[in-house]
Amino acid sequence: MNINRITPKVTYCGVNDRTKPLFENLWELPNGVTYNSYFVQGDKYSAIIDASDSGHATGFIKHISDLLGDTAPDYLVINHIEPDHSGAIPMLKSKYPDIKIVGNAKTTDMLRGFYGIEDNIIQITDGETIDLGNCHLKFLLTPMVHWPETMVTYFEEDKVLFSGDAFGCFGALNGAVIDEQMDTTLYFQEAYRYYACIVAKYGQFVQKMFEKVSSLPIDYICSTHGPVWHTQRQDIGNLYGKMAKWDGEKGVVIAYGSMYGNTTEMAEALASKLADGGVKNIRLYDVSYTPQSRILADIMRFKGLVLTSPTYNAEIFPPVESLLTAILERGVKNRIIGLGGSFSWGSQAARKMAAKLAEKPVTLLSPTPQLKQANQAMVEAEVSQLASDMISALEN
Repeated sequence: MNINRITPKVTYCGVNDRTKPLFENLWELPNGVTYNSYFVQGDKYSAIIDASDSGHATGFIKHISDLLGDTAPDYLVINHIEPDHSGAIPMLKSKYPDIKIVGNAKTTDMLRGFYGIEDNIIQITDGETIDLGNCHLKFLLTPMVHWPETMVTYFEEDKVLFSGDAFGCFGALNGAVIDEQMDTTLYFQEAYRYYACIVAKYGQFVQKMFEKVSSLPIDYICSTHGPVWHTQRQDIGNLYGKMAKWDGEKGVVIAYGSMYGNTTEMAEALASKLADGGVKNIRLYDVSYTPQSRILADIMRFKGLVLTSPTYNAEIFPPVESLLTAILERGVKNRIIGLGGSFSWGSQAARKMAAKLAEKPVTLLSPTPQLKQANQAMVEAEVSQLASDMISALEN
């Protein structure tokens, strides 16, 4: 039973999902995920803030029913209509046909498109407020964090920000709901992965959202995924702020592709030289084996990145190209990037990676070690120089 009191008027009523293998059918969920929903009880009216995935609609609606008994909720506020937060709406509306659904114009259009729902809708505008009876819910539009209809809801009296997907993370909840009642180490780690996979492309809009809520006194951040942030609300806010600006920590991710182990050996040599030079945070990933979400999370976290790829059919090795495409789609910037390649008779991969990164807001290092066949001695000096240049760039 995930019914937990947050404030005297706000109750958590979300659900855990520990069985879904892939989020958005793309990103693995080794620690599960939550679909967070909240219930606000005013002196006159009540409101549910966000719903649940359709696969967990029965459990979600049971939480609402256990809270309310024979009474019905008055409002459902939709901060974000992506189906992991709205799939339960048809079942909820079937149980409570008179419930009023609150959302903005884009929400209304998507509600019709996803579920064919057109009745009992209250369409709000930016800054508008609903009074539940000594409980004022204020709605602030935050488009493209990370869908066009996204908004946040602010409960003025209790200083609670219902933030939608902003400040969210992967990871199911293990009994406790509020940060101070748990060890949150996992959730901060999963925030990197969640942001890198889901939100990173929209960093400029995350920054605009920060500007919009910066003047609000906030005691609790209630996102749609992960814990309720209370004592660590500033920490999760700072983390999201850093990620939105691509402000990384000192460290290097080496992501390599290798067909027969020769590029692997070059990547291992580079990691060793970086460690000898004092770099403590080094992440070495074979892109053919490591889930892309883990690599993206550390690229979001650390300032340094080295991509090495064999030439494959005169192109970039496909798993490396997929990772590079994902990085570029997310608007990579403020990163120190080194490149390396390997080939048997025609070198193409490193050159094509460099072309894709040209004129991007990153620092591209040289030299670019190019391993011909298995002759590691041929690139030893360049690997050493690349490590040295990376260390200097990290220091500066």
